[in-house]
Amino acid sequence: MGNASAAGDAEAAPSPRRLIEAMARVNPVFQHLGIEIELAEAGHSRFAMIVRPDLTNTFGVGHGGVVFTLADMAFGFTCNALGERAMTASASIDYLAPAPVGRRIVADAREVARQGRNAFYDVVVSIDGDEPIAIVRGRMRILGGEVVADLADR
Repeated sequence: MGNASAAGDAEAAPSPRRLIEAMARVNPVFQHLGIEIELAEAGHSRFAMIVRPDLTNTFGVGHGGVVFTLADMAFGFTCNALGERAMTASASIDYLAPAPVGRRIVADAREVARQGRNAFYDVVVSIDGDEPIAIVRGRMRILGGEVVADLADR
């Protein structure tokens, strides 16, 4: 009987894709930036967006904060998609090249380690999934609790 209950719970648990889609629908920054979900799996996601003119810096290229935000969304959503609420605890970014206006940038996030209530992610941000423009290492703190309540309503 214990196995049947465990199987039933596994079936009832929302998929990583469904959780990421639900988070995206209620996240104003995700919506404002026009981020698209390309891939949503357990421990791995890929998000993309177009660098619009209103997202540039003084020098006319994509603002570094926007590039960082895309990466943060990718690893944050990937961690939360496992079904427990988590928040970014720390992150660092190395910029390799500018994000050109009008180009599509892609953040590919992968969980690389988990220790206790900490999960670590590496994110490569690239132009169209080819030319890397930034590398991010992020640490998520697992808080526990529901990620998105009432998925049916979202």
